[in-house]
Amino acid sequence: MIRARLVRRLLAAATVLALAGCGGLPDKSGVQQGLEVRAPEYQPIRLQFEPPTPGASPAQIVQGFLAAGGSPDDDYAASRAYLTGAASAAWEPRRQVTVFTDSRKLTVQVRGDTVSLNVPVAARVDKSGRYLASSPGAVTAATIGLTKVGGEWRISRLPRGFGTWLSSFYFERSFRQMTLTYTDPLDRTLLTDYRWFPMRPDAVSSRTWTGLATSLARAQLAPVPSYLEGAAVTAFPPGTDLAVDAVAIIDQVAHIELTSAALDASTEGRRAAWAQMLTTMRQVPGVSGVSITVAGAPLKILGIDGAPKSLAQLGYESPAAAAPALVIRDGERLQAVDFTGWLRGGENQRAVDATLPQVPERWESVAVSPDLREVAAVGRDRASLRRWTGGGSGSPTAFGSSLTQPAIDRRGRTWVGGADTRGRPRIWWFEGGSSPTSPPTALSAPWITGTIAAVLTSPGSRRLAVAVTDGAGITSVYVTGIALGQNGTPHALGKPWRIATGLSTMRDLTWADDASLAAVASWEGSDVRPIMLPLGGPVEFLPPVQDIDEIITSGGIRGVIVLTGDGGVWRRVNGTWQQHATADDLIVPGS
Repeated sequence: MIRARLVRRLLAAATVLALAGCGGLPDKSGVQQGLEVRAPEYQPIRLQFEPPTPGASPAQIVQGFLAAGGSPDDDYAASRAYLTGAASAAWEPRRQVTVFTDSRKLTVQVRGDTVSLNVPVAARVDKSGRYLASSPGAVTAATIGLTKVGGEWRISRLPRGFGTWLSSFYFERSFRQMTLTYTDPLDRTLLTDYRWFPMRPDAVSSRTWTGLATSLARAQLAPVPSYLEGAAVTAFPPGTDLAVDAVAIIDQVAHIELTSAALDASTEGRRAAWAQMLTTMRQVPGVSGVSITVAGAPLKILGIDGAPKSLAQLGYESPAAAAPALVIRDGERLQAVDFTGWLRGGENQRAVDATLPQVPERWESVAVSPDLREVAAVGRDRASLRRWTGGGSGSPTAFGSSLTQPAIDRRGRTWVGGADTRGRPRIWWFEGGSSPTSPPTALSAPWITGTIAAVLTSPGSRRLAVAVTDGAGITSVYVTGIALGQNGTPHALGKPWRIATGLSTMRDLTWADDASLAAVASWEGSDVRPIMLPLGGPVEFLPPVQDIDEIITSGGIRGVIVLTGDGGVWRRVNGTWQQHATADDLIVPGS
């Protein structure tokens, strides 16, 4: 059970111990750390491919076509050289990208003028740029027809919706994960979505990226993705689109001409629309500003002269983050300390002013609210939950079983998953500040067909990560938006987005930041180890730690800390694990 750890005695002394820590289709081998997401490279590798070799066999033509898919330049001109004119006209390379990790497992069978392909698939990227993890053991197959043109073999028939097939080697060199932004329906906060786009300048010698800028603008003008429906909104009115077919970049300013529907936005809506587009377009290399016009006239905002140049001008500047706290459990005692000082050790360690309750040892899997005012825990029987609030402590009437580790979001709401009294999977939430004996509100999630292993609210409290284990013991991790009703309270969950599957022996799961989760699990039969699960990206494996039991983070992959079964606390230093301390349990408030 995730975070159902035996209570251990906190030892104050810190120690430092090092833990020893097909032709033309390159691939990865072994377990490696995945690509660094959310850090666009502005000098991408331009992949050059030779045209078909005279006398090439059907297998060589098909393999060359697959490899050339890593170069989207000139509307995939390198790939189209392997196709007949009719096949090229019918082919939709952007329909989807099929990503496979090991080209050595690509099988090619030739039978006359057809070539059959079969390969294990890691993920698919749909036409909107959404990365969709595949199920364990998933394979994809296709049969491709060829004909001779001028005595040379060319591809004449591709399966419907074939798109492009890329090994991870080529995918990671020709695509990058970018972000789109939406707004919180309750306040001036931006929510981020993650998509993959081809990364290429307009020409080999060019420093302009109008193609990327246009793709990002089009994607930003589209409706909110289904998994965030109700949790986020877009400020662009329905029907808003690009009035011209390209976004020009002049003097580091992206010029976006919109259709007249944009004028329907209110003053607050225009402010939000500018915040969305400014955030998204600044990812384009060389773009520092944005111009939005309708029929040649600037899209103005009441009270702001000219084009906004920063989120602060728009009222969307992020508030200064409070110093992170860490709660250390020592038997029944909870103590809050400054996280940064605790990491530095010695005289840097200092307590945080907070009054936390005594938590009897029979209550496990403790959660603490970000403001340190509420605490929740589940009983060892996993059928009872207790809350400590400003109004005292208590437990509601039994409402479920197989309860997960609770989570308390930044609005003080306590979340927990499990099975209801009829054995159906359920997710519940308690209003912050309510009586500790108040019953929870259940949210229906009919898409959950297994056992809920974890329920976690994101740092921004607008997304929910849900881990579900099926009858075979395989765990998948989904992310869904928390849809709010008119009174601002949760009333439904969005459609699930599966970000990872193939996990087993899951011992812990936590948000690493708003863009990724961290797990302790086995991946498709590997040893149990720490694994990073980016939202919409390949998993990233961290070096293994013997007897690993729990994972927390002070922020992102760089702040990952793991706890082992004997109470050891390990942190990464220069790529290796070093023991920092020992502890009964460590709790990051709000996680």
